[in-house]
Amino acid sequence: MSEPLLQRYWTPPQETIELLELHQIAHEFRQEQAHREAWQAYCRHYEELAQQHQQDHAAMQAEPNLFAFFWKKRGKA
Repeated sequence: MSEPLLQRYWTPPQETIELLELHQIAHEFRQEQAHREAWQAYCRHYEELAQQHQQDHAAMQAEPNLFAFFWKKRGKA
């Protein structure tokens, strides 16, 4: 009774190898895709952070430099 089942589900070795190779390629592709998406997210985050720092720097340039004011007073005393 097990022979018909064995014959029914038996696949040739070459077909099995091809299926495993295809599975491996698909797995590597998904890993590469996930890696690239993570890298793009990191780059977007870094770009947004750099833009925020540039805005903060521009705002600081417009403010009066209080540190230099106090430093000059200290040097005169």
